[in-house]
Amino acid sequence: MAPSLRMPFLSLSVDNFISRGAGGHVFHINRNIVLKCPTKFDNALPEQIEEMEESDKKIETEKAVYRVLMEHPHPNIVQCIICVPEGIFLRRMESTLQDRLSQSRTATIPAHTQERWVLQLTSAVAWLEHLGLVHGDLRPANILLDANDSIQLSDFDATVKPGAELMVASEPFCKIGKNFETPPAGPVSEQFSLASCIYTIRFGYWPWHELDPRARVEKLMRNEFPSVSADSVFGDVTTRCWHGEYPSIASVQQDVLSQLGRSVDKDRALMQAVVEEIAAQHPLLRAECEEFIANQARGGSY
Repeated sequence: MAPSLRMPFLSLSVDNFISRGAGGHVFHINRNIVLKCPTKFDNALPEQIEEMEESDKKIETEKAVYRVLMEHPHPNIVQCIICVPEGIFLRRMESTLQDRLSQSRTATIPAHTQERWVLQLTSAVAWLEHLGLVHGDLRPANILLDANDSIQLSDFDATVKPGAELMVASEPFCKIGKNFETPPAGPVSEQFSLASCIYTIRFGYWPWHELDPRARVEKLMRNEFPSVSADSVFGDVTTRCWHGEYPSIASVQQDVLSQLGRSVDKDRALMQAVVEEIAAQHPLLRAECEEFIANQARGGSY
């Protein structure tokens, strides 16, 4: 028999499918919730068995990160509702930052929206640093937007501890040395990725987007970066991040806040208010997930 994708729950079908990545599949549950689960095949081919094993590892890595984040939430990190053997129930988002930027190239995104995104993204990455984590695959495809058009950092299947070897190297969002080596996970690796994300937000396209991948990588290996002179707000921050000049992501966050004329204390107060709102909504979302799981156990639909 031919291989076929195995659904994590009986009521799910291809109609519920949203996306697929190296870490697994994402399925629509309802207007508030999605399920991210490892890739499973029935009648799997040998290469698909290897893919399944790798997907299982990635989802388990992501579950471990989300368990930490459930105890220490951040308003710009995707909310995990519950982890179950089948996968991870997450708050549903509107789109990826990558899709939003691609769709808006002919319709300029307002400067105040760009500035808010840069601040929100930097805050989320600094929060991971505070928790002793390095995202490890920071790029627009792994950054989501919610219904309020706010940043929601996601995809933690490549997240590691500081000092560990990076699990992925996605150019132009990863620092690459002369011998194609990457730095250990930490402030240098993470602020490089952050710089390329800030550049993409501000200019609407990747650094050296006009070059083929080989030429782009060669530029990055020589520490040659596109001009940021047109960005009077974050240009200096971007350049310093590319060159790894900040001792921490927290230092980057402070610089971003300074550029926007905002204080750290005020930002923390605003963040706490949103975190409390998220916490208030969590029991209702968890109840929706538990109802879905109970219906599946009874063989029903949702």
